[in-house]
Amino acid sequence: MLINIAKLFKEIILILVVILLISCTPGLFQTQSLTYFFRSLGSGIYYLFQPQKIIIPLSNGEEVTFFSAVADELFNSTVIIIGSLVLSIVIAILFTYLFHMLTATLKKVVSGVLFVIEAMPDVLIVLLSIQFFIWIFKTTGISLGIYEFGGETIYLLPILALSSIPSLFLFKYMTAGIDEEKTKDYYLFSKSRGFRESYIFFIHLFRNTLLTLIQYSKNIFLYMISSLLILEIILRLSGIMSFVKVYGIGDFRILMWVLVLLYFPLYLFIKLGEYIVTKWTFGEVGDEGVE
Repeated sequence: MLINIAKLFKEIILILVVILLISCTPGLFQTQSLTYFFRSLGSGIYYLFQPQKIIIPLSNGEEVTFFSAVADELFNSTVIIIGSLVLSIVIAILFTYLFHMLTATLKKVVSGVLFVIEAMPDVLIVLLSIQFFIWIFKTTGISLGIYEFGGETIYLLPILALSSIPSLFLFKYMTAGIDEEKTKDYYLFSKSRGFRESYIFFIHLFRNTLLTLIQYSKNIFLYMISSLLILEIILRLSGIMSFVKVYGIGDFRILMWVLVLLYFPLYLFIKLGEYIVTKWTFGEVGDEGVE
């Protein structure tokens, strides 16, 4: 127990150090001064423990603390990110199951289409997703929140658009994991016992790929953050990335704390997910066999 706590503490310290270096390094390139860089590092350590002393001058001339200034934008982006991630997981599980049930010929066709989509830049995928949902709006009359431009913050359209890339990568990782699991003895044993493919998929194959899937979520999160900036610009959303764009350029303290607020919930989610899946997977008999 103490070893796990010590390991967790080391990881948190390492993450904070990396975030601090990422935040302060742009100032080094701008000033080309090591003195300024090390002074920024010292200030960064101070403001990590004193975030309430970060004062943001707003465009209306008012000066507020960092958390007061960023609260609404952080909430909007968090709703969009969480909504997109949940939707991506549901879509990926559904499509992986359907792909698993296809014939070999149809699998090759689907794989070819996915290969073409993966070759597209992330920006293009996001733009095509937005255009697709706008086309649905024009065809069916389903709003998707598009009418809310210039008024209240929209959520549905950016959630749908942002989920496109994570869904693609989650599907890719899950199908690769499923294919690997299907080479193991317990899958062949399950087939020989006459178990249905649906039962084998959800009870054994899917369960045994969850841990790898959670570990890959770090990469997926990075894609979501980069795509979120594009969405906020295109859809004129009031979000955390737009806040960094307006106030964070030239102020490493804002970038540092935004990275902390974005990454640590993900880190806790990954750790909690790894713990739950490990207990679920290895706490039951049947990883290499079927009861």
